[in-house]
Amino acid sequence: MANFSLDISGAISTGWEYAKKHGILIAVIYLVSSLISGGLQNVYSTHLYPIDPNIFHELGQRIAQGDAEALQQAAETYGYIEIGTLIGAIIGLIINVGLYNLTLGIASGRFTEVCLKAFQLPFTVYLKVVAVQIITSILIFISALFCIIPAFYVGSRLTFATIYMVDHPDADILEAIKASWKMTEGNVLALIGISLLLIGIGLIGLLCCCVGYYFALAISLFAMTAAYYQLKGNLV
Repeated sequence: MANFSLDISGAISTGWEYAKKHGILIAVIYLVSSLISGGLQNVYSTHLYPIDPNIFHELGQRIAQGDAEALQQAAETYGYIEIGTLIGAIIGLIINVGLYNLTLGIASGRFTEVCLKAFQLPFTVYLKVVAVQIITSILIFISALFCIIPAFYVGSRLTFATIYMVDHPDADILEAIKASWKMTEGNVLALIGISLLLIGIGLIGLLCCCVGYYFALAISLFAMTAAYYQLKGNLV
């Protein structure tokens, strides 16, 4: 097996170079999706069903007294909130998967510019990404809950499962998880290091202004894509 190590400075430098060329448009995509997602959540949770905090207290008392109508009303109220949250999650999923495909394509030469074509992936890919994220989240949660393996270790080893799934749309879910585990072997500390640095870049962007934060997300996106390509050789 090959033994490629993560070059943190190289990955961040590559991320910066790509962000200088394409980061503004990606930042705009992040900003617009955030506004749309936030707006829809606000519509469903507030405008369609105005919620007074006192309503929950009253419903709780009625439910405790065995009022079936109050239970149904509580379910409907909660449902409106959850619809907005669900729509926001779906938009976030589409944006993240599409942008991963875009950065992978730009890095490999498949794309030369930011384009909507990157989002035109089979529906099954989006479903598999959801499954991968659920499984990896469960594994990290279990490791944290039972202290079997440190959660930061498991999280680092599963970092590239989603990216691998996007890069290999025909792969199955377990293959993506196994691939991430294999390619990150011996690179946990480096992955923690690059994660901390990218968080720092995000904080700097947040201090600049909102657009600066979204541009920082573009840098992180390209940097993690570069890191993925650095370690992908370990799969050979």
